[in-house]
Amino acid sequence: MKRLVLLICIIAFNLAAAQTGKPAAKSATKTATKKDAPSDWDLLDEAFVATVDALQKGNEAAFKAQSLANVDCVDCVGAMEVTAEGTAFVPSGFFFIVISKNFTESPVYKAMAKKGYSFSTIVLENFRPQSLPKDGSKDLKLYEVWVETYKPGEYSKTHRGTSHSFRFVKVNGKFKFYGLTSIP
Repeated sequence: MKRLVLLICIIAFNLAAAQTGKPAAKSATKTATKKDAPSDWDLLDEAFVATVDALQKGNEAAFKAQSLANVDCVDCVGAMEVTAEGTAFVPSGFFFIVISKNFTESPVYKAMAKKGYSFSTIVLENFRPQSLPKDGSKDLKLYEVWVETYKPGEYSKTHRGTSHSFRFVKVNGKFKFYGLTSIP
């Protein structure tokens, strides 16, 4: 008889817990262990925010810590300095000096603050720039953070629109700033 009363109490307790929405201890443990490590997109977002923060605050040391030693920046150099592959690697310190100057007044920063940004990836087959460690894949996977700087017709009636891409690569499991490009 005591077992029956105990069993009824246990069932009643579990029913009451289920009705109040409180998870059982077993479910709470499952939820805690089910929580995964941050996704690549979360880590990319953190790296991007830290990079922009360094540019915004004029913190060259923080920027260099987020970047490769040499970064791709076609906007930083003249046309004669662009390689056949369309890349123009410059020291990250040079990039910082060129891009961080009045960064918060730039159309890219203003568009980012107003419109936000989006993510994408691209793989460049059989391309491995010298600025990356040689022990990686022969293909280059770029993680891109896109900012639509101007929509078509926003800057002027005939303007086709412009977007900028802050590019990152994964080196030893961490995102490093690779460079900046724009289209068109």
